[in-house]
Amino acid sequence: MSFVEKMLNSIDEDFYIIINAVVALVIMTFTIISANQVKKCFDSSSGMLKRSVYYTLDISYTIFITLISIFPLLGMFGTVKALLDLDMSGDISDIQNKFFSALTSTAWGLIFDALFKIFNSVVQPFIENQITKAKTTLKL
Repeated sequence: MSFVEKMLNSIDEDFYIIINAVVALVIMTFTIISANQVKKCFDSSSGMLKRSVYYTLDISYTIFITLISIFPLLGMFGTVKALLDLDMSGDISDIQNKFFSALTSTAWGLIFDALFKIFNSVVQPFIENQITKAKTTLKL
């Protein structure tokens, strides 16, 4: 079995990382929608920017950034969990599998962290621009 196949097979053990990724995607989608609503308020002459739209955007973006920072921690959690389950008196193949499971957990945390940081670097200028415009308009 190749390294890639082993990594893909191990993802079901690290379900908490997948759950964090799904939540981060949902929050990021919500953040982009909120940023577009703020932009529409500035683009239309009759649009009125409401504080609730600004706060929704600001809070959802903050939550997204926090979720990104949690990925490496979840990877380390999986590593510690797998190593604590390690029985050094057992079969050598079982020890190898547990050790591989510990390392894949860390790898998945780092992979998802990198992917979401790259995605964030694409949308961050737009979102932060809308937050700045809203703060200026609302005089916050």
